[in-house]
Amino acid sequence: MEAAAFLEESGRTRSARFRACLKRTSADATSDEDIHDLRVAIRRVLAWIAVRTALLGPDPRLRETRFSLKALMNPLGKLRDAHVKRDWIRKVAPEGDEPSYLYTVQVASDILRWEARVRERLGAPSTRRLRVPLPRAAGGLGGRLEAAILAPDILGRLEREVSKHRDAALDPAHPEALHRMRLAFKKYRYAAEVLLPLFPKATDETAKRLHDFQTLLGTIHDCDVILAEAASFRRGILGLEKECALETAFRAFREKRSGEFREIAGTAGGLSRVFGTEFHSSPRHVSALLPPDQE
Repeated sequence: MEAAAFLEESGRTRSARFRACLKRTSADATSDEDIHDLRVAIRRVLAWIAVRTALLGPDPRLRETRFSLKALMNPLGKLRDAHVKRDWIRKVAPEGDEPSYLYTVQVASDILRWEARVRERLGAPSTRRLRVPLPRAAGGLGGRLEAAILAPDILGRLEREVSKHRDAALDPAHPEALHRMRLAFKKYRYAAEVLLPLFPKATDETAKRLHDFQTLLGTIHDCDVILAEAASFRRGILGLEKECALETAFRAFREKRSGEFREIAGTAGGLSRVFGTEFHSSPRHVSALLPPDQE
């Protein structure tokens, strides 16, 4: 299978999944699970577009697709963030003082506000006509071999982008650095997911390892967002200086998860184990794509 055929097949799968999630969410814009599934489907299409561009070059037809996906992603992300905050509050601080309760009421209000925005975007003409143009396979071995050679380089660049944030992200005084690392790792993880079939050593366990680390980064970021918002609400809206019970609970929860992050990423070698070696090229890998008489 050549590169265009590989991308056509993976793109068709992702496009179909996106359309199914879009249809389901359009019928019910209040379902947490449907909102989450649609956001993941969009991220997978956007990752596929990025990989497709890296392997085959830019396609003007994808500009409108990418723009529409990002326009839909914004209110979906805000709604999903509000859902996540509500769920974390229920788990970490189900009971608290009055300032905690009032902040929780604001989160509930945010959910209603962003549900309305999501419905508006789902009904937009640009969303209804959204399609993902697919490349057409020309046939031949060369494109597949080229994709196998280029794929490790694509992931290598994304890996270096993640690693450059490691030192700053380990400093709890700079949550913005961990946020940048999280975003960079998310791009790496979704690109790796697209390219997974090109790497014989990559397995479901590989995908799970990347997913688990992304989840850990996301959990710490969720705590940072809640702590910052709750403190701003307490000071700016309620005029109180003393930290509320919700903030105290989330500060302790963040420290526990940050300890897990430090254990994993405290050294460059530890972070390397997250990326693993499955996506490194090897002569055996390339020769596996060639017919016996061409090895």
